[in-house]
Amino acid sequence: MHAHNAATLTLRSLLNCVAREFPDHVRWLETQGHLRFMLTFPEGGGSLGLPAHYRSATGHHLFGEPVMLTDENGAKTVDAVEAISAVIERLEPSIAAKDGRVDLLNRTHSSRLLIEAALHARNGDLAALAGDEVSFVAAEQGLIAGHGIHPCPKSREGMTEAESRRYSPEFAAGFPLRWFAVESELFHTGHSQGSPSAEEWLKEAMGSDIDALKAPLPAGDFSLLPVHPWQADQMLKDPTVAALVAAGRMIDCGEAGKPWFPTSSVRTLYRPDASFMLKMSLGVGITNSVRVNLARELLRGDDMYRFRRHELWQDFSRSYPGLTLIPDPAFMGVKIDGALIDGLSVSMRENPFTGANADRNVSLLAAVCEHLPDRGSRLGALIRNRAHLERRPLDIVARDWFERFLTIFVRPIFGLYLRHGIAMEAHQQNIVVEIEHGYPIGLFYRDNQGFFHHERAHGALVEALPGFGEPSESVFGEEPVDERLLYYAFINSVLGMVGALGREGLVSETALLAMLRRELLRLEALEGANSGIVRKMLAPTLQCKANLKTRLARMDELVGPLETQSVYLQITNPLFETEKVLAHA
Repeated sequence: MHAHNAATLTLRSLLNCVAREFPDHVRWLETQGHLRFMLTFPEGGGSLGLPAHYRSATGHHLFGEPVMLTDENGAKTVDAVEAISAVIERLEPSIAAKDGRVDLLNRTHSSRLLIEAALHARNGDLAALAGDEVSFVAAEQGLIAGHGIHPCPKSREGMTEAESRRYSPEFAAGFPLRWFAVESELFHTGHSQGSPSAEEWLKEAMGSDIDALKAPLPAGDFSLLPVHPWQADQMLKDPTVAALVAAGRMIDCGEAGKPWFPTSSVRTLYRPDASFMLKMSLGVGITNSVRVNLARELLRGDDMYRFRRHELWQDFSRSYPGLTLIPDPAFMGVKIDGALIDGLSVSMRENPFTGANADRNVSLLAAVCEHLPDRGSRLGALIRNRAHLERRPLDIVARDWFERFLTIFVRPIFGLYLRHGIAMEAHQQNIVVEIEHGYPIGLFYRDNQGFFHHERAHGALVEALPGFGEPSESVFGEEPVDERLLYYAFINSVLGMVGALGREGLVSETALLAMLRRELLRLEALEGANSGIVRKMLAPTLQCKANLKTRLARMDELVGPLETQSVYLQITNPLFETEKVLAHA
């Protein structure tokens, strides 16, 4: 059962990519009330067809069985595993794409096998993860299938199966930190004014464990650096690190302390009794990138922390309540000859979900929306339960839920950009939503790496906050910033929510898109005099990241200029299509 469901989920996310990125090869056929998805491969590669249980204007489709593969050998029924391989091998048959195909095939099947193992390991938890009350860590470790429009959302390139089980959130993992003692001359740290330092936070969380780690160290001035255990083993093979260890300037102190729990990003670690989280460097290929903290990204936490303390944010949040920023105001690493050693840097994130708040009913948005076979989504369960308790129709409750989501997400996220030019990569894994009585009441944004602003806004921001965005290299042209905000916040989160509500059978996507359009026009009237972002959200097409093509091209979206980190393409805008439908009606 778990193998079948994992393959079904993987094929679904792959075909969702295909439908978005290769529309010329896709047809949707309706016969006798039944919808069918047909994919024709180029260069005489045949075709693949299967039932479509739900076609979403936002790209979040649901597919059924059987799957038919037709080629020069005739037509035959294939299982989802065979279908995945056929799609990857035949969709881009050129010689130039060979390396990308091989890499993608390996990653996609690796992702499928991890989903299968996670479904098996967490079988007893899946119902509770769709319940009315779910804690922060339970939700973080309950995102089983991941990104619904990505070919390999759960790949862990570089980890063995045993390592994946030990370090991955999907297995409810928890483990102690690995510690290096670093000669203080090499130790690189910083923190925002007003925030605890990295050392202060560590001492608070580790207590006597810090003293126990320091006790056996040789005479000299050493600082302690926490490292992800998997990363520590890799870094000891690095020639620079190995030389420092051989010279006695870095000492491997082993693992120590209480367990920390990986969140959905795999590399960010949480402890319910600590006032901070640790965003570790982790040289593992996850979705579209290797997750190593870069020098400039360590400084973006200070940008967010300073902005949150400033009256610009205070004034804005009074106008648009509901959004809380979670900065990473401290960091640590190792610096030699003026350069950080990539792979050893860690940033420290404020933890709002500690102590009495550890059981707060909050969840990353992706886990609320995730639709699993035989279970559906937590979103659907919440709305069905509210409709039952309130004795109201499902579609009315679903509209109310979406209206509240517009208030706490669309207004502050896009309002901030319209007013101050600050963009956040607010995709569904970077957004934590708080639920009360079944409805969303507030949002938390995390991930300083995706916190930046455009050049036109820079003058006003740097006048209020001297140096803002400059050391962190987070000032970009307006076009690429628009593009990132449109994809992460609008396409991934907002249209993703529309698709999640629609595929649950709760309400028509057309109704939700009409609500969204009204909200965007209202926001533009209030804040949009100097920006064209709302016009772009209402345009006939949208600039959208192509996860399948990005993976085929073997690009790392965290490397290189912002403009060239991923493949982007134009897709049909469902908001524009809805406007045409409503106008015709």
